[in-house]
Amino acid sequence: MGRRKKAIVSALNLPGDVFLGEMLLFFTGSTSAVVENYRSILFFSDCTLKLQGAHTRLTVTGRGLCIEYYDREQLKLTGRIDSVQFNPG
Repeated sequence: MGRRKKAIVSALNLPGDVFLGEMLLFFTGSTSAVVENYRSILFFSDCTLKLQGAHTRLTVTGRGLCIEYYDREQLKLTGRIDSVQFNPG
């Protein structure tokens, strides 16, 4: 993604999630997470969730993971969340 676009969004104080396509994560402790602005589910098991975003991939690992709900805009994950990792992608 271009530095110029990031600079404009920052200078105008615009929400980066909307204009840059960034994923948003909201946690409730280590047992629940809501992810917004993801593009697709790449992989899911009871210990790993991999999501594709506009510019990055998100990997969540844990135990007893369960997708409580998902739609085009958000996904709710429950279970024991041990780690979250972002990778270019």
